[in-house]
Amino acid sequence: MLSAAITILFALAGMLALASIAHSLLAARAAWARLMREGEVMQAGLALQARAAGEMRLRSAALAAARPRAVATRRPGMLRPLPLPACAAA
Repeated sequence: MLSAAITILFALAGMLALASIAHSLLAARAAWARLMREGEVMQAGLALQARAAGEMRLRSAALAAARPRAVATRRPGMLRPLPLPACAAA
């Protein structure tokens, strides 16, 4: 009974591993096709035009004013250990 359970667990683990590898292969194949299409577009002399710098904003002024600004505070350093008095054993 125990050997059957172990066999089933190994079989399930193997099937999950194969499914994971198959999924990764499909994703890699799609990414490779997308890169090849972009390379063909670049070789044809076409490229996406970036927006002008004036049109690009990291955040609007209204959004920046609505959020409170976080300020980092400096933490105090660790305390130095005090030297222990030396005691001689008699």
